Amino acid sequence: MKKNGDDAMTFVCQRCGDCCSTMGEIIRIREQVGPCEFRIGYTNGEERVVTVDPDKRELFCSHKSSGKLSAACPFLRVKGPWERICTVHASRPELCRGYSCYRILILNPDGSIAGRVPAGSRSLTTGDPLLFDYWRHEIRDRMILDEEHWEAYVENVFRRAGYHSIR
Repeated sequence: MKKNGDDAMTFVCQRCGDCCSTMGEIIRIREQVGPCEFRIGYTNGEERVVTVDPDKRELFCSHKSSGKLSAACPFLRVKGPWERICTVHASRPELCRGYSCYRILILNPDGSIAGRVPAGSRSLTTGDPLLFDYWRHEIRDRMILDEEHWEAYVENVFRRAGYHSIR
């Protein structure tokens, strides 16, 4: 998040790709319906068509999804060592449009990013199997209605496990 001139917080994408790193579990390509158009499906059965952005077609075609990001969205591409690009950004699904980086950022003891709870959600994006286990066993199904209490609970669980959280 970044402050703009009137002190409002404005989201600025850092192109880290973390929000898309597990979307391959939710979004799958069903079929190619045009030269740069794909019918995608969600795990709930819903479908829609997305189009690869004209300025990203070469990147989409020349770079396959990284093996390291095998659970990543099929339209995420690595452009540089610290830059990941959504190649269907203009036609991306509503689900993707809702991401604004994080509600809670989870850091490893060394300060590196271990995972995120995206803004406006109660889901975890991580490639860390240990962090995911804590999430699955201690947080995911916990019924805490108050959002502030829920965030405090999440931070406490991860702190006890050796992680650091930022809200």
